Amino acid sequence: MSRVARSWPTECPVCGNPLSIGPLQLPGDAACPKCAHVLWFNVRSDAGILFADVISGKIAINQDIVRVSQAFLSRSNPPRVVLNLAGVQLVSSSFIAGLIALNRRMRDAQGRLIVCELTPVVRETLAGAKLDRILHMEETESDAVAALSSPAPE
Repeated sequence: MSRVARSWPTECPVCGNPLSIGPLQLPGDAACPKCAHVLWFNVRSDAGILFADVISGKIAINQDIVRVSQAFLSRSNPPRVVLNLAGVQLVSSSFIAGLIALNRRMRDAQGRLIVCELTPVVRETLAGAKLDRILHMEETESDAVAALSSPAPE
């Protein structure tokens, strides 16, 4: 599992608006007051790689994948994104569709998306949907960073 500490975002990962979220709100229940993005992930960057860390046990339905991908593109071009799914217990079909769309947008921008830290249930769900043929999946965040350092597969 990831050793990265999960914390509340201090700014919206989509619009950059500073946030002040109370401790009684649960992940997925809070939204950015400026752009209304549901706060299901936190963004950090290191060495030109964007890390999107999920902050909830169940991933929120992401209806604004276009805004999320635009935010990634504005922070890094071409985007190199590691989506860390540690702690995600279940994924919905709409999240899977959003993940496919996000992957397509990153590839269209000559970027790369790698998902990592999948629980066995989530890995099995994605493999059952044949997404292991479309998505680049790695066991650990370190493996994802190493994969981004090598040339993209054709």
